[in-house]
Amino acid sequence: MSKQHSAIVKGLAILLMVIYHLPRILAPDSLQPAVAGFLGNISYPISFFVIVTGYGLYYAYHKGYLDWKYLLRRTARLYVSFWLVIAIFVFGIGIWLHPGQFDMTPYRIFTNLIGWRWDYCQFTWFLFTYILLTFCTKWIIKAIERLGNIASLILAYLLWGAMAFLISRFYDSFLRHHYYVYHIVLVGEMVSFITPGIIMARTVLTGKRLTWSKIEGKNVVVLLLLAAVFVIKGLALLPIFPYFAAVVVWLIAHLKVGAISRHTFIPLGNLSMMMWFCHGFLGPYLFLDYYLMIKSPLLAFVIWFTISLVVAWLLMPISNRISKALKLI
Repeated sequence: MSKQHSAIVKGLAILLMVIYHLPRILAPDSLQPAVAGFLGNISYPISFFVIVTGYGLYYAYHKGYLDWKYLLRRTARLYVSFWLVIAIFVFGIGIWLHPGQFDMTPYRIFTNLIGWRWDYCQFTWFLFTYILLTFCTKWIIKAIERLGNIASLILAYLLWGAMAFLISRFYDSFLRHHYYVYHIVLVGEMVSFITPGIIMARTVLTGKRLTWSKIEGKNVVVLLLLAAVFVIKGLALLPIFPYFAAVVVWLIAHLKVGAISRHTFIPLGNLSMMMWFCHGFLGPYLFLDYYLMIKSPLLAFVIWFTISLVVAWLLMPISNRISKALKLI
C-alpha cells in the first residue's frame, strides 16, 4: 500500500468522521432514523486511522527505527497541532464567545492539553489513547510475529469483543469516572484495528502479495465492491465489525490512483489530523446555535465540512513551521 493509498484512506476517514458527528449539529429528528442508523453504522473513522498507523509503524519497525526517539518526535508533532487548535479555539475564541464553558482550573487545563480528558471537545477523546497505542506497537508486533497472522486476528477480535462489552456495561457507572482504567480499555479495543494494519505491512515487506491481481487497477470493480461493503455494514447485514475498516483499506489498496484522488482524497488525507482536532470546535462546541438554524442536514454538513477543511488548510502550514522550528520534522 503506497503513501497515496494511505492518504486516500485518511481522507475517507475524516469524511466519515464529520458524517458520524453530523447529528450533533442538527435539530432533533432532522434525520430519518433509518438514515441516521445507516450513517452511524458505516462511520467509525478511528479504525481507518489506526489501521494506517499500524501499517506505517510496522514499516518503521522493519527498517529499524521504531524506537522511543521516533515515537516521541511523532507524538510531539501531534501535540503541536493539537495545542495550536486549543490555543485558538479555547483560549482565544472559546473563552470570548462562550465565557464559562471551559473549565480553566490548572488540573483541567493540563489534562485536556495532554488528551487525558476531553472536557473541551469530546471529539478529541482518542488522542491520548492513540498515543498510548503507538507506544505499545512494538510489543503488539512481537506478539503477532510469535502467534502468526490468523491467530493474532482471532485474538484481537476476541479482545475487541471483551473491551466493547466493558464499555457498553460499565461506561456510565465506572469508566467515565476513572480515566486511567478507561484509557487502558480503549487501547485494548484499538488492538483489533492496529493488528490488520500490521499484518498488511508484514505481508508486503516479507515479499508476499497484498492485493488480488484480478481486481488490482480495475477501479470500477473496486468501487463497486467498496459500495457493497458499505451497504452491508450500513444495513448491519453481517457482523463484520471491527474488520469492516480492514476490508475497506484492503480494497482501496487495489485502486489505481488517478487525477480525481490526487485532487480530492489525497489532499484531504494530508489535512485529516488538523481537521480531526478542529472540526468539533467549528461545529457543536462553539457554533451550535448557528447550525441549528439550518433546516437541511445536507447543507449543514457541507458548510461544516467546508469550514473545517479551510481552517485545517490554513492551520496546517503554521503547525508544520512550528514543528520544523522545534526540529520535529
